[in-house]
Amino acid sequence: MSIAIEHISKTFGNFRALRDVSLTVATGELVALLGPSGSGKTTLLRIVAGLEQPDDGSGTIRFHDEDVVAQDVGDRRVGFVFQHYALFRHMTVFENVAFGLRVRPRAVRPSKIRIAAKVRKLLRLVQLDFLADRYPNQLSGGQRQRVALARALAMEPKVLLLDEPFGALDAKVRRELRGWLRRLHDEIQVTSVFVTHDQEEALELADRVVVMNEGQVEQVGTPDEVFHRPRTRFVVDFLGEVNRFHGRLEDGKIHFATMALDRPDQLGAAAGPAEIFVRPHDVELDVQRNGHPCFPARIAHIHSAGPVVRVQLVASSGEIFNAEMSHERYRSLGIGEGSQVFVTPGEVKVFV
Repeated sequence: MSIAIEHISKTFGNFRALRDVSLTVATGELVALLGPSGSGKTTLLRIVAGLEQPDDGSGTIRFHDEDVVAQDVGDRRVGFVFQHYALFRHMTVFENVAFGLRVRPRAVRPSKIRIAAKVRKLLRLVQLDFLADRYPNQLSGGQRQRVALARALAMEPKVLLLDEPFGALDAKVRRELRGWLRRLHDEIQVTSVFVTHDQEEALELADRVVVMNEGQVEQVGTPDEVFHRPRTRFVVDFLGEVNRFHGRLEDGKIHFATMALDRPDQLGAAAGPAEIFVRPHDVELDVQRNGHPCFPARIAHIHSAGPVVRVQLVASSGEIFNAEMSHERYRSLGIGEGSQVFVTPGEVKVFV
């Protein structure tokens, strides 16, 4: 079931939550809406679900060419998974998953035998069949989230929508559930859209990422595209840690931090002030000049606990920035806090 969102706007009082948003989601695709708080991602998800209405006269939402803007929530056959589960505390796991099937109109309600068989199948799918008789307060956060997902899938939704599905869980459980949800999606292939402000979560889980900011779509692309080929300052700054330098474009060069690099071809003949972004893993350190364009800096702090060594530096021009390297590289350099080094930027992103 594909989703086509065209020219959707939403205003709450004087606040414009969405500004002429258009987006398509292919059948069977898993798409992440990524952005900071207030970027409009949850509002867009709720409009797709039918829990909110767009501004009068504002665009269309189509499920496989059927306009659903005027349809009620129940008619859209959307499965919605909330951040805080919204499970019925007085019902067992089995009863929570069965609830939506049992309250269907009599004409379309499955028999008790079929409901029981379907619930058992779904609980096996989310690997919780052994907890069918437990109550929500007897489950871990990750288990409760999987029950909420099974309950949403019980209604055989055309579209599955998830609002910060792992936001209430600790970091270790979030990582485990991310891998589990990706495997589950590959198995059931239901068109899915999830909201998150966690960049790592979006880049690891999604087929495509929609980066949102101030009610607008900044960029849409695969995780690799939005991370390695960002189109705007906001995208490069929001997706992962990045160092920002202020400089200038002139005479065919990018000048920053007492060094100059050749101007990227896509900047054409642009000139004037520029912002230069370099990710920490693209910062190479040496104890002497290596023949490539570089600039001097002093090591202010070293953090070596973890899979990589993180180094905070101060350029001779005053900018504070970070570098990352392997433990092997760190040991080979023989550097410490206060050491003077030469910095060679790798891949840089420049915005005039």
